[in-house]
Amino acid sequence: MTVFLVIVSAIGAITITILSFLSAILACNKPNNMKNRKTTTSGLDWNVMLGLSMRLFQDNLYREYLLVIIGCHFGLRISDLLKIKYSDIIGKTELMLTEHKTGKQRKITINPKVNEAVKVVAERLTMDGKFVNEDYIFANRWGGIMSITFANRRLSYIFSRYQVKVQNPSSHTLRKTFGKRVYEGNNKSEAALLYLSEIFNHSSLGQTKKYIGITEQQIADVYMNL
Repeated sequence: MTVFLVIVSAIGAITITILSFLSAILACNKPNNMKNRKTTTSGLDWNVMLGLSMRLFQDNLYREYLLVIIGCHFGLRISDLLKIKYSDIIGKTELMLTEHKTGKQRKITINPKVNEAVKVVAERLTMDGKFVNEDYIFANRWGGIMSITFANRRLSYIFSRYQVKVQNPSSHTLRKTFGKRVYEGNNKSEAALLYLSEIFNHSSLGQTKKYIGITEQQIADVYMNL
């Protein structure tokens, strides 16, 4: 009887050890899965973006207004977007910058709509005695560059405040809105993907497709809708 109890206890101990081991494996895998889901964000429909920017301007949220306008027209990473000054855009047709992530030189043709938006905000700030041409457009309260964390919080806040539905809102929303606009504006063509791959500095068209949210199901639907 004693031997039997010892064997049962040993089996129970082994079972518990195995279950603990399996739980540890699952625990290690779960955060990565969750992390991947959290970093997946969606782009905005272009008209939704324009409507949001209009409301931001009407509510005198000029910094957020320009963050949306410039972010969606330039398609930059947030680390590069936040470094832009008024003097980089006002009176200019092109913006030259060195990408923080890649170290590569990047030239952006400034859309006239961006010029106009920045000019109007500059005029409003000038009337209030708050405009300096060499200021960062997205400055913090001390005049320095706004942090990426704060920029993401502000975007999350305005999407919520103005009831704009976005999957996991962040600065990537602006970049993906740009990508979505370019892709759709060029008839969802292979050429559009080539443009975006070059602009986003992606290593392949597959990476670009994944980034702007083109799914295998959407590709399958193309064949079914012929």
